[in-house]
Amino acid sequence: MRKNQAYLILFMAMLAVGWAAIFIRWCEGLHPLLISFYRMAWAAVIILPFSLSRPRKIFSGIAIRDLLIMLAVGLVLALHFASWITSLFYTSVASSTVIVTTQPIYVVILTVIFTSEKVGKLSIFAILIALAGAVIVGWGDMQFTREYIIGDLLALVGAICAAVYIFIGRIVRQRVENTAYIQIVYGSSAVFLLFMVLIFADFKMAFSFRFHIWLFLLGLVPTAFGHTLYNWALKRIRAYIVGTSILGEPLGASVYAWLIFGEIPTLTTYIGALFIFSGIAALFYSERKNIA
Repeated sequence: MRKNQAYLILFMAMLAVGWAAIFIRWCEGLHPLLISFYRMAWAAVIILPFSLSRPRKIFSGIAIRDLLIMLAVGLVLALHFASWITSLFYTSVASSTVIVTTQPIYVVILTVIFTSEKVGKLSIFAILIALAGAVIVGWGDMQFTREYIIGDLLALVGAICAAVYIFIGRIVRQRVENTAYIQIVYGSSAVFLLFMVLIFADFKMAFSFRFHIWLFLLGLVPTAFGHTLYNWALKRIRAYIVGTSILGEPLGASVYAWLIFGEIPTLTTYIGALFIFSGIAALFYSERKNIA
């Protein structure tokens, strides 16, 4: 795998995941846990035909330990989406997305503590530049009311869960084929979210058909396509590099909101975009030898 191809795939994943906030916004009126469940359920269903096409080759040889770890990752992913999507109904899209994309910090911390992988000074500097850009993008939309603070705290929980999801995924993906990994993780995540819906909300399917369309697209574009590409990359690229590339999500969401909702980007969006792209480019350059 050439490093340029790996970078291109990360860029495609970033563009796809940026649609999540847009589709969620179009689902306003549905309970956030219900949105989270349908997102993961649709993603698991979309991946299923690929899993069933060669089940023996895909699922054979998976150790019980890895299976249990993947189920745990599914729970972490469920908590990530439940907390983050709920945060979007309390705080602004920009604030929530910026906070949830601080997860590279926690990925780096986990990498330093639990692995032998060394994080270079240039890489750390590049991550900080990209993080600064993400903060700048959302700064003009941040508020400090009670509801916004609750939403921001939920987004922070989502960020920590995302970091754990990426970090553990990097380890397990060295041993488990990508289709098997995402099928088990997405499927178990949907099951955990269904339990959350039954406990904290009302499960229902009888709502507007347009909501079903947005939920399907939420499962298809940012999840079955975007997150699957991120998981594919985890076998070949260090976890904190993949995590940092996700910082492009708030920028993508801002661009899509401009094109679709007519929300004109502020000056801070352009400045933040410069920081984000500079940081990601610097990180890719500093880690160019670590692409498998």
